[in-house]
Amino acid sequence: MTRKTLILLVAIGFLLFVLPAPNSAQERQVGSRTATGTKPQNTRAVVDAVEAEKLRSEMILAYEETEALIKFLAGFSFLRESTAMNGYETALQKLEVERKRVEQISISEFIVQADNWPNPKLLDQMIEVSRNIRTDTKFREVVRKAEQYSQLTGQSRETSSRKSSNSRSVIAAPAYIAPICNFDDPSNYPSGTDLAISNGVALGLHALADALPGIIGFLVALDNPARTILVIAAYAVDQVTNALSAVAADAEYCEAMILYIEDNLVHDEGHVALLITNDFYLSYMYRTVKSALSKATGKSIPTNCGSTRLTEAAAFFDASDSYIGTGAQRMTAFQKLRAAYQNIGAAACVQ
Repeated sequence: MTRKTLILLVAIGFLLFVLPAPNSAQERQVGSRTATGTKPQNTRAVVDAVEAEKLRSEMILAYEETEALIKFLAGFSFLRESTAMNGYETALQKLEVERKRVEQISISEFIVQADNWPNPKLLDQMIEVSRNIRTDTKFREVVRKAEQYSQLTGQSRETSSRKSSNSRSVIAAPAYIAPICNFDDPSNYPSGTDLAISNGVALGLHALADALPGIIGFLVALDNPARTILVIAAYAVDQVTNALSAVAADAEYCEAMILYIEDNLVHDEGHVALLITNDFYLSYMYRTVKSALSKATGKSIPTNCGSTRLTEAAAFFDASDSYIGTGAQRMTAFQKLRAAYQNIGAAACVQ
């Protein structure tokens, strides 16, 4: 996200604290009645048709930009199908009805109802924030990353979520939930910048939604559809942050674990493989060695008889790379994997 957009979102969070509340006793900038309706008629502000038409145009544009924003977010399937966006289509229909009502109302009636319209400053912020979020290339890339990670890991996460507990920091724990690892590129995961962008956007949307009146209407009180849309958008962006955070947590753990396994493949004599008996350790080791051999081959680094040792080790693993050997075979599997790994760049075949 551009520096300008981030500064804008932070500034909005501050400005919304100093703007008058939607139902405060302060008069709106346009309108023929006070916001509370408690002031006598002769103190009402008078506006002309030009001002009223300008305000109406801003309202319509704000509604259009808000609609475009939620449709932009709905264009990503993992957001559209999430609980955060439940009801967004109904909210869009209500927003369209309200927009048409504003378009068709007469200027005189518009002026009479002016106290029910949003603060002009808020309209400007709705337009600018919605448009900037929707068109910002860096935010689009962040959402695209979150969708990509979600598609790659959704099934595994759903399976893991049904487990009662997670002792992720202890690989030998009975309740251990396997993280989702990219063994070919363990360092490829959301950065702090990615998380800062999605957090900043969500903060701006939440602040803007909170500043809008929840109820609109002249004679009949109605839910404000624009505010509803912004609330949905804010929680949808929260979903982006949650997805990125989950992937980053898994990837950081996986990266550290892979480094630990690679060190053991050089210095350990098999003690860890014997001590950790829940099979996750050997499964991760198998995937680590497979990936290391593949990357070495791709870079024309000699692997000698590494592929042969890996094939021998594969007899102890199923098609999903899970260890299926017996307890007595754990040391044999480890020795085959260690020999396969140590063949990378070796001067001769390591048996």
